[in-house]
Amino acid sequence: MNKNDLTTKTQELIAQVEEKFPAGVEIEFKEPKKVGYLRHDQAQHYLHGGKLKVDVYDQTDPDYTIAHELLHFLLMLDKTPQVAFNLTTGDTNKDHKFMLAGIDLYDTVLHTKVYAKQRELGFVDESVEELYLKGVLAILKPEPKGKRDEWMVLRTVTLLDALVFFADDLAQVLPELEKNYPISLAAAQKLYAVMTEKSLQTAFEVRRGVVRLWKSFDKQLSEWDLLSMHLNDFITITPVLSERQLRLETSALFEFYHTPWQENLTFKSAYAGRFKVDGQNSFILPDLGEKPAEKFKELYAMPVNQLLATLGVDYLLR
Repeated sequence: MNKNDLTTKTQELIAQVEEKFPAGVEIEFKEPKKVGYLRHDQAQHYLHGGKLKVDVYDQTDPDYTIAHELLHFLLMLDKTPQVAFNLTTGDTNKDHKFMLAGIDLYDTVLHTKVYAKQRELGFVDESVEELYLKGVLAILKPEPKGKRDEWMVLRTVTLLDALVFFADDLAQVLPELEKNYPISLAAAQKLYAVMTEKSLQTAFEVRRGVVRLWKSFDKQLSEWDLLSMHLNDFITITPVLSERQLRLETSALFEFYHTPWQENLTFKSAYAGRFKVDGQNSFILPDLGEKPAEKFKELYAMPVNQLLATLGVDYLLR
């Protein structure tokens, strides 16, 4: 299969992306396999040689899969807050689990837009819904009756995304999900209510939704007596600020704190800038040397826009 075999609507979406990103889009079909269900690890997109590269690893429904990647990229171009992983716990496996959970939850917030757009453009029909549900059932073992196990995190995150995907068509899949995953589904429904309580349209609203979702997810882990991931501290997300906030002194908006982790490039003890309003990690401070307290005082006195420029921190305007 090659790019020319894609449907007209996919070709039109590629053209739309290339209008906004003139460097171009390159699609590469890595494998001819068709597993017979849909999952979002069946493709990935990234920049390579200046172009947007989409690698496709499964051809069950390449039009759906490629459209999904392209719409994520368009969201990035449309000034959507981005996440960054700058810290390490010192345990590679733990880091990987935290990163996977955090990025999956972040993507689920973005999927409120991506799935809606895929439906609007005609990439989701009954057959695609069946393939998506098959994907959920393929990777999630049924829960042991009345017990929690090590799969609770994966089940909950996956089912939350399913709630977003099926949206108004939930009635058709809820009975099967309730039968197989009663505990995880109840948790996912609580998280869904938190995530969708407020609008998720603007950059500010998306960031707020992600921050609230991470907090609620950690709360759920604690209720299950599972290890908290501290996602609001572990993951950095782009700050979204007003012009007025940018003129304030840094001390009015952010607090610097010594994280329990290390910066993952230098492996030195890490300090982060936490947004006072919601406690979210918004940037990582560079090595502050022997006297961090004196450096804190200097940084706190800066206007926010000067601090962010000094540190090279990207931000979005409200």
